[in-house]
Amino acid sequence: MPNVFDQADIRFIFPDNWKVIDSHLESQHRRSISLENESSVQWSVYIYSGSENLDELVEETIRAMHMEYEDHEESEPYRQMAGDYELIGSRMYFNFMDFILCITATAIEKDGHSYLFVAEAEDREFDENEAVFGAVAFSLLSPQPSAQTN
Repeated sequence: MPNVFDQADIRFIFPDNWKVIDSHLESQHRRSISLENESSVQWSVYIYSGSENLDELVEETIRAMHMEYEDHEESEPYRQMAGDYELIGSRMYFNFMDFILCITATAIEKDGHSYLFVAEAEDREFDENEAVFGAVAFSLLSPQPSAQTN
């Protein structure tokens, strides 16, 4: 059975073999949640109140990754479908130790919020988990059922 994250008006489902490793929900302007699986594959979402420049959010992420990982191989435009939602951004590759890391930064604006999704994994593991990244984003972006009160 999948896990459910449901805090601070943020709700989404994620696989039962993943766990929340970090969350910052106090700020009204930017909130974030990060997940990780047992293989250290990571997925994070940054939620901004209001409209943000999505291209600039992706570019800031690219700059931050270049500072963290010096041995950059390449970057390319990247598009991921999360159900009916199209996430647009960039895919980056970095050499880290004996691995090639794949990192994506994608963004979308929906219902008065801007969302930045960042996924990071070793290249092969990224491909294996790409559908999971899309499914988690889709569950976050999809309309949530209303809570019933008795």
